[in-house]
Amino acid sequence: MSSQKQYNQMSDQPAISSHAQQRMDLRGMSERDIELVLKFGRRIHSRRTVFHVIGRKEIKKYASECPELKELDGLHVLTVPDKGTVLTAYRNHDLRHIRPSKRKHKHLH
Repeated sequence: MSSQKQYNQMSDQPAISSHAQQRMDLRGMSERDIELVLKFGRRIHSRRTVFHVIGRKEIKKYASECPELKELDGLHVLTVPDKGTVLTAYRNHDLRHIRPSKRKHKHLH
């Protein structure tokens, strides 16, 4: 088997790298959690990666549509920009680390 799960044409499941699968297992995250973050999360393009983030704003905005987002507060999922392959997933409530602080790197966003 390759290092990545292949897209399942029957559903909208994203391809998940072996690294991401290991991190999900260690951190108690399910594929359903990842799918919800990819569907409802804020997208931030930074460092040649796409950060999908569930925060207070997303929880409030989609509360009636998906109440289980409340449990995913602070979940970040990083994907490859073109392919959408999940690289890793983790929890963090601080979004400041996503954007580089140096001005010389702003062209990467």
